[in-house]
Amino acid sequence: MGKTAGDRLTDAKALLRSEAERIEFDPQTNSVFAFARSTFAALETGEQDLLGAEALVDEIHLRLADARASFLRDQHADCEPEALWGEVRRRLSEIADAGWDAFKAELEASTGGVVFTAHPTFALSDASRKALAKHAEMDGDESREALRSVLKGDSRDWSKSITLQGEHDEVQGVIANAQSAMAAYAGLVFDVAKSAFPDQWTTLRPAVPTVASWVGYDLDGRTDINWWQSVALRLSEKAVQLERYADAAAKIDCEGAERLAGRLRAAAALSQDEADLFAEDLTEADALVRAVKRLTTPDDARIVNASDIIEPLEHLLAKSKGETSRQILVLIAQIEALQLGTARVHLRVNAAQVRAVISRDLGLETEDKDLGRLAFQQLSERSAGNEPSEATFADLFLERSTARRQILMSALWVKHIDGGSPIRFLIAEAENPATVMGTLYLARQFGIDGMLDISPLFETPEALETGGRFIERLLQEPEFLRYLRSRGYLSIQLGFSDAGRFIGQVAADMAIERIHNLIARSLGEADPSLGLLIFNTHGESMGRGAWPGSFEQRFDHVLTDWTRRQARDNGIRLRHEVSFQGGDGFLHFATPILAETAYGAWCKHVLSDPSDCLDDPFYVETDFTWDTYRALRAWQVGLFDDENYARLLSDFATNLLVRAGSRQRRRSGGPKGPRALRAISHNATLHQMGVPVNTAGGLGSSVRREVDRLVSLLNRSPRMRSLLDLSLKARIMTTVPALRAYGKVYDPGYWVAVARHASPDEAAVYRRVYYSLKDSDTHESISRVADKLSIDIGKFDRLLSAMDNAPSVEERHESRLDLHVLHGVRQAVMMHAIALAGRMPSLSGRHDVSLEDFMGLILEMRIGEAVSLLRMAFPASSTDTSAIRELGGSPDQSVVQGYDQLHADIIEPLDRIDGLMHKITLAIGQAYRAYG
Repeated sequence: MGKTAGDRLTDAKALLRSEAERIEFDPQTNSVFAFARSTFAALETGEQDLLGAEALVDEIHLRLADARASFLRDQHADCEPEALWGEVRRRLSEIADAGWDAFKAELEASTGGVVFTAHPTFALSDASRKALAKHAEMDGDESREALRSVLKGDSRDWSKSITLQGEHDEVQGVIANAQSAMAAYAGLVFDVAKSAFPDQWTTLRPAVPTVASWVGYDLDGRTDINWWQSVALRLSEKAVQLERYADAAAKIDCEGAERLAGRLRAAAALSQDEADLFAEDLTEADALVRAVKRLTTPDDARIVNASDIIEPLEHLLAKSKGETSRQILVLIAQIEALQLGTARVHLRVNAAQVRAVISRDLGLETEDKDLGRLAFQQLSERSAGNEPSEATFADLFLERSTARRQILMSALWVKHIDGGSPIRFLIAEAENPATVMGTLYLARQFGIDGMLDISPLFETPEALETGGRFIERLLQEPEFLRYLRSRGYLSIQLGFSDAGRFIGQVAADMAIERIHNLIARSLGEADPSLGLLIFNTHGESMGRGAWPGSFEQRFDHVLTDWTRRQARDNGIRLRHEVSFQGGDGFLHFATPILAETAYGAWCKHVLSDPSDCLDDPFYVETDFTWDTYRALRAWQVGLFDDENYARLLSDFATNLLVRAGSRQRRRSGGPKGPRALRAISHNATLHQMGVPVNTAGGLGSSVRREVDRLVSLLNRSPRMRSLLDLSLKARIMTTVPALRAYGKVYDPGYWVAVARHASPDEAAVYRRVYYSLKDSDTHESISRVADKLSIDIGKFDRLLSAMDNAPSVEERHESRLDLHVLHGVRQAVMMHAIALAGRMPSLSGRHDVSLEDFMGLILEMRIGEAVSLLRMAFPASSTDTSAIRELGGSPDQSVVQGYDQLHADIIEPLDRIDGLMHKITLAIGQAYRAYG
């Protein structure tokens, strides 16, 4: 009887432990590569096959997914919404104890909400995510087996099928669950209000936390979304939401409710008809005219403003009571939050796109990317003197600049689709106030400034350093202040993910907290009556700013109690928004129960009072705190600019990633090296190489002479300890031996050594690999980066040894064994794939590919591409001879001869390796509980 996958896992871990123990006698021992080397040898001799390796990976994948489901369950209050709502009810009751006026003021003030974003984070298939969510809820043998079954499948085809429309469909599913949670919260608010204020509760109009999305509307770094596609999506969302309102109205037991439901259904049908027309190819003139005429021609069925629904509901409320009143009030609260869409919309452009259009309009040199004081002054003057023009679809069709096109589209949305929903206009990579002023200038050209929340995104090192002065300069401009007063608040966005890529996550977190406070202070000095909306786009991975603990810790981490208290003391009303990004973020709202517990946790956060942080040493000993920040930032910047680090991220590592979204992983044009790799892909690559160094690295090196002082600060400061805990989680997941082992795969000397101990035929194969690698810098670059990390991690470990309650070295190593097995298996099959490439026979010129090209694809781990190329060049035998018979061939010719032996020996094993590599990538992502 053969060994089970469980037995193989036990043996693998025993080997890893045994090899690790040798480090006392051999400091260069590498347990991961020892396991990889052993597995490679077994694969080469046939002692082990790829099916056995795949079974081992499947076993670990299930273990890691099971652990992730358990964490998800804990994070979601054991998937028991009632317990969480009980905590929210207690907080609402505390607010009610202060009296009606205080309760009404608190509950009717906007607090922010959640934003669903996409990007390449859909690594797990839809079926895998559903099974994971169900297992988090059910926690039983049946749900675990269902998870096992789906994880064992080959999801490569699913990854290839990801489209923007698919992402939009997925986000609409989680938004539906979020809306149900929103209704549950609104109902709870009215229950508390009715109990505490029986004579006044029906006059309450609470501002429930909002739901928003940019899926289908984000143009930062992509050009594949046509304006009519965004219009079609918005109209389809409107149709869905009007139908939901109709369903809710039909359930109201009150005269006139059914009539309202009928009107809403007619409006929904019209909106869907309009959406279908805009979903066509509008480069065709006739299709464009049909769609625009349908949308702009007056129609009694069309509803363009939510007030047309709320007003009749208020009439129904006036003649209702009890539960019927509660139903109506909950529906009104939802309509106020969502208006005529399933969610509020965030449009996102890049600062470069804004610069391009205002440079053109102002006649500035387009090379002047800084848009200095003169441009700022001109933009301010033009904003003040603008006479709005009426936007038309003809203008939209003819406009070629992205920023103006999005402004035009916003104006047309407000006019023809949803007149009451504010639109967030996000400006990525904002580093100059002129880009914000330029956007205001464009908005006022079409009279849309009253509905547009212009929001700069601070994410680059320059923006993190100057963001406070950036806003301070804008607040000194009377025209900008006039705009803010018309909106009632300032909107800003903070990009934890890109910031963490550039300067490291911990330094970025510190810099972002500083910007929060600087902007709040400047706003308070300029006009304390204004609110401040902070959108923290921190993603779901620890490498992108999310917290590896509870929701409460996560939300407090990105908007600290210190910031909240300082804003309150300055009289600034904060609105807080956070992102739930892509497949990993959508997991939190994948089912109605998960959505309730996630949304309930958010309600608990926005209703909570910030704790008193005045005595936290982090905010008292600021000289030392900021010295630590500067040193940490400098270490991360040095790593980011290291050419060896760039080579680590580019030679083959990014090809370990799976396709996980409709947006490309690299920026087209612009900067090269690590800057060209998007934040999610950057972090995912680090995860796959076993070194989430942008979170774990630098802290050990940042205090060379004051370790005792830092230890003291960490033990005394809750804020500093929270930052350390983030780094500690990353440190536990960091395995420098695994990184070094990837380098050994590309070490020419290793292949020479393998050749020396092989048979003559096999030695020729391994020497061929050596000749392909002998001029490569990959091994050397990985070794240099590993040396740098090893020194820093060693210092970090010494720091941890002095910390209270830090895990021991043995605990950390044991917790990494599953990951070590995955890395070792991957390295073994990488070497096996390279050896298979070395066995490839000569290729003739007619195949339009050389052996060197083929070997290059394998070495870069573009194995799927290599398989496709080989299958095209060397087809297998075929029994489909219909074409031959059509040409008069013999009926006895039943088989077209092909390259069956080549398929059996090389092509099919490579395809299985490609599938196995795909699975390993997904399994490692489970360990990090996110993809990038």
